Amino acid sequence: MPALFFESIAMDVANTENRCHGFTLIELVAVLLILGVLGSGIMLRWAPGDQSLSAQADLFARNLRHAQAMAMARGVALLLDVKTANTYAITDGVATIRDSAGALQNFTLDNGVTLSVADQRFDSLGRPLSGAGLMSAAQSWTLSGESATETVQIQPLTGYVTVTP
Repeated sequence: MPALFFESIAMDVANTENRCHGFTLIELVAVLLILGVLGSGIMLRWAPGDQSLSAQADLFARNLRHAQAMAMARGVALLLDVKTANTYAITDGVATIRDSAGALQNFTLDNGVTLSVADQRFDSLGRPLSGAGLMSAAQSWTLSGESATETVQIQPLTGYVTVTP
């Protein structure tokens, strides 16, 4: 009897080891459901057509910095040209330029957001210019929409860009 008892225990241990590998179907479905809910929430938040005023002000500030960096990289003066209340472009003063990937640097504000009309030129060293000389006072742009405003400001000499609600 003792030998039979130990054989049954050994078989139970072997069967338990075979059953403990992998995940159950319920566990896999639960994980996929959680990932799906999280993924859809993130996608809704990052939808390109649903940009808030704050996001568009940040984008305008990044484009100012980008124009400054491109002027330094190319060693030429560039202009952030505000064409209308909701469109602007990075130009060389004559034509819209392309970035290193070949994309034209034209931008449009979405959802009725408007921008105060004021151009900004950067010299080949990335310094902000006002007329023919260096900028001596901070330049500001006001973005309006959604019954609120955001201000983007660039500092003289350094070209430091800030966004304030």
